[in-house]
Amino acid sequence: MEINIDDELRNIIPPLAEDEFKQLERNIVNEGWRPNERILVWNDFIIDGHNRYNICQKNNIDFKTLNMEFNNKDEVKLWMIDNQKGRRNLTDGWKFELAQHKKKLLEAKHEQDRVAARVSIVDTPEPVSGKTQRALAEELGWSAGKVAQADIVWRKEDLKEKVKSGEKTIHEAYSDIKKEQRMEKIAKQREELQKEVLEKPTGLYDVIVIDPPWRYDGDKYKGQENDLPAYSAEGFRGSAPYITMSLEEIKNIKLPIKEDCVLWLWTTNLFLPDCYPLLKEWGFELKSMITWDKEHFGTGRWLRSQTEHCILAIKGKPYFNNKNWSTLIREKRTTHSTKPEIFYKMIDEICAGRKLDYFARKKREGWDVYGDEL
Repeated sequence: MEINIDDELRNIIPPLAEDEFKQLERNIVNEGWRPNERILVWNDFIIDGHNRYNICQKNNIDFKTLNMEFNNKDEVKLWMIDNQKGRRNLTDGWKFELAQHKKKLLEAKHEQDRVAARVSIVDTPEPVSGKTQRALAEELGWSAGKVAQADIVWRKEDLKEKVKSGEKTIHEAYSDIKKEQRMEKIAKQREELQKEVLEKPTGLYDVIVIDPPWRYDGDKYKGQENDLPAYSAEGFRGSAPYITMSLEEIKNIKLPIKEDCVLWLWTTNLFLPDCYPLLKEWGFELKSMITWDKEHFGTGRWLRSQTEHCILAIKGKPYFNNKNWSTLIREKRTTHSTKPEIFYKMIDEICAGRKLDYFARKKREGWDVYGDEL
């Protein structure tokens, strides 16, 4: 019988790797055509055995065929997908591609059946393929999260092909997308902020709270490029959605301080050693430190982060009246880098005079504020 190649059918199936094809060719040439082996055809088109057919044609080897019965081409495609999923050691990319193809075929069949029966779509059950990512995850044996990542990766043709070829995993490709989005957001925000002219505070202050935009780079975290923070999707989040500053740049800030002044300097665990030369540069004497329990189990390179610190330092002999506050405050964290309200309540009770919140995240009654996030 005459058999033909249908490119649409052939392209459903992932091609053999070069070494896989050569091994198959050696087997057929050396062993001949096995008695029970068949090239499967439908309406004279090959639906299983494209590689074996090409090898036999090339090497003048006789082969046998078996005709398969299907009602239409879509039924053929569904059979081919399920047949390959059970036989081949496919990459996760090809598994997802085939699952997506199958999903579209089943949805089309569901719609055709509905139209043929003249039934309203609201009266018919949703097809298995059209359900949530959980259904697709169950079919693939994946987590719903992995399917969600694959859905996003599949919108990027170049990354999709790398996952299908096995060059990248789905998670690696997803991380590439998130990194690109993160860097674009930071670069755009930096560009916008650099266009703005902030109105600097005037006069001198009795109390200053400062939350420097510490830079996680250099000897701290490797990977800084183009003056933008490093990024990793798996918890090593040394990136920030604002312009960061080196220690030397922070030292060069000219704080508007009175001769008698209280300073509250926010820092994370990593930058505690940098705070001491910073206080010396600004002319302050360290007195104590507050630890903020964020009541939130965060990320971290060595230990998962749940605390942040604020150093209390003074210059001269400022007003300071504390009877009730200890070195620990507790309040659930909110948005990135926003400090707890209980902290400002404490300062209002302990300190007096003009107050400045430097690198502030929002305006506050009774305080002057300065910062690029306002």
